[in-house]
Amino acid sequence: MRNVPARLIVVGALAMMALFATACDGDDDDAGPTGTSPGASPTAEATAPPGTEVDPCTLRMSMEGQPLSQGPSFELDDDVAWQMCIGGAAAGSSEKYLFGTDDGGATWTLLSMTTLGEPTPEPGVGALPNGNAAEALFFVDGESGWLGLSSPGQNLFRSDDGGVSWEPVDGPPAGVPVTAIDFTDAQNGTLTTPDGEWTTSDGGETWTPPA
Repeated sequence: MRNVPARLIVVGALAMMALFATACDGDDDDAGPTGTSPGASPTAEATAPPGTEVDPCTLRMSMEGQPLSQGPSFELDDDVAWQMCIGGAAAGSSEKYLFGTDDGGATWTLLSMTTLGEPTPEPGVGALPNGNAAEALFFVDGESGWLGLSSPGQNLFRSDDGGVSWEPVDGPPAGVPVTAIDFTDAQNGTLTTPDGEWTTSDGGETWTPPA
């Protein structure tokens, strides 16, 4: 056998090692992601391809098995928004489902719903008031939200956790519908009712009736 110089043997070995390393790097690039993303919510309802949106009202059916219709909605920015979906109405009540998104509508999470018919509790899903139609929805920021109803009872509600839980707020008398809500900043807001506009300058702690 012809003698091969030691220098050529070393060069050949180094070339083989470089080729092997390149192949390994290629395998890593082709590997897909594993596991779930941090903070993934178990109540996320649907995910759409990038650049498309899901209609959250198609993700549930009413208790009678009928499609939900869109109710009030609010868009805080290009990513964060809320959509109220409405089901069949019973005497003095109406099914409501509030969905939220933080990725421009690609993924929606059920935040809260009415307790009509005592549905099975769902982890992380709060309760919406059972009163009649939802008329107005407004969020000052990602946490502080306002809901106006048209019902014989209390019609103004507030959320401090992004729409999961809602508490009644003193304002227009029971039975006066709240048809629109607007805040110019965290302190100054206006409620529109058939009787006129109610205003606040302390973040909704107190409301001044129409003059």
